[in-house]
Amino acid sequence: MKKGNMLRIWYVAVCTAFLATAGMVQNAFGQDPKTLLFQEVDLAMAQAKSVQADIFSPTQFATAMKDYERANEDYKSGKNMEDIKKRIKMAAVYFLKAVETTKVVHAEFKDMIKARNDALRTGAMQYRQEQWLEAESALDQTVKSVEEGNMTAAKSRAKKAERLYRQVELDAIKANYLDETRLLLAKAKDQDLKKFTPATLVKSQELADQAERLLIENRYDTDEARQLAAEAKYLAQLVFVLSPLVKNVEEGKKTVESVLRDQEQPIQRIADEFDLNASFLNGPDEPVEAILKEIRKMKERIETLEQGVAEKQEQVATLSQQVTKMEAQLGDLKNKEATLTKLMQQKEEEQRLAREKVERLETMFGENEAKILRSGDQVIIRLYGLSFAVGKAVIESQYFSLLTKVGNAFREYPESRIVVEGHTDSFGSDEQNQKLSEERSTAVREYLVANTGVEAARISAVGYGESHPIATNDTREGRAKNRRIDIVIQIKKQ
Repeated sequence: MKKGNMLRIWYVAVCTAFLATAGMVQNAFGQDPKTLLFQEVDLAMAQAKSVQADIFSPTQFATAMKDYERANEDYKSGKNMEDIKKRIKMAAVYFLKAVETTKVVHAEFKDMIKARNDALRTGAMQYRQEQWLEAESALDQTVKSVEEGNMTAAKSRAKKAERLYRQVELDAIKANYLDETRLLLAKAKDQDLKKFTPATLVKSQELADQAERLLIENRYDTDEARQLAAEAKYLAQLVFVLSPLVKNVEEGKKTVESVLRDQEQPIQRIADEFDLNASFLNGPDEPVEAILKEIRKMKERIETLEQGVAEKQEQVATLSQQVTKMEAQLGDLKNKEATLTKLMQQKEEEQRLAREKVERLETMFGENEAKILRSGDQVIIRLYGLSFAVGKAVIESQYFSLLTKVGNAFREYPESRIVVEGHTDSFGSDEQNQKLSEERSTAVREYLVANTGVEAARISAVGYGESHPIATNDTREGRAKNRRIDIVIQIKKQ
């Protein structure tokens, strides 16, 4: 007897045993006859659907569904029960066969399955529907070969399907980031806008091309490509804003003077909100810098207020804990009041001393060298003034004096442990960024141990790569902030 026939008989026997057992047990509880009759095949169908057997074993799944639906119709029509049971049994057999075939497909063609899943995540069905259907057709041919037992043909077709999925994945990524920009550039070309904004159009095209090259080289590290594509799109949109202005100037409908004065108005409105006297005698940079200075002051005030709130919350939490303890230990209200007052005074004194230490640290560093932050039992020296060459972890001599100041700062916390943290922006691969952050933090640690007198046992180094950003990676300024060395002083509790 052929192996396929033996397997089919085995499936029928298994399903028959399931149905018979279910019927005996569940009739005792008075369940609906149809529910009992279809219960096992319903479970088999649910299992097949859960593994997407309709995709990875379509012929067997379709055969099972045909028998299942026919059995359901016959049951509703009151036809012969034995025939209905036979159809239910065959449906269960083919659902289970579809599950087994699906397991084979997933085991033998992992690369094809992964390529399909990756393409799905990029929105290939939405952005490149025709290419997606072509890849799905290749998948369908592959799994049908598996159903027929022709693994040689299946392997050949699986390679084709994988290749098609990878191509549609890449095209979908490019479509997601670049299609709209390409349409804008084509529209600008049709309207002959290059004669009004040639430099902006050329720059937009260059950025779009650069983004596309990056996507082709590494489709899984899209941060830099996405940023370039966004800039290209912005410039393409800007073409349609600038062109009418340039055209009006060239046709004499507007003067250059009036256009420039119009551009001053938004800056003037913002300056008015800050009660600033905006002067454009030296161009827009002067009032813009004055506005930015006011914004930075506001940020600093907010940080100070937030620090004050955090300290008060810490104080309240400590007092609440102490109240709970004292309620169980002290019966005398006056003793409670005196103890609370003392605790509050002690806490306030501790916080005053801690603030004074932080203030002394702040006086050690210039505004562009470092920022001092306090978070719970940690003081962080964020070294904005320490930079490394691209892709390097060598400390240049110009930063030795800054690290000397860091060593002096350690004297404020003579028994505390210190962690040197290295951080990067999101450009580049995760592995490269992780390695670079570790190398840079280690270089700083080794310099501090060798040149500042801090004990090696007190200081450690760790790299976090791009995983702990403090600003957006979508702007140049944000990325600059994320590329940093943090010196974390872990304050020893008294």
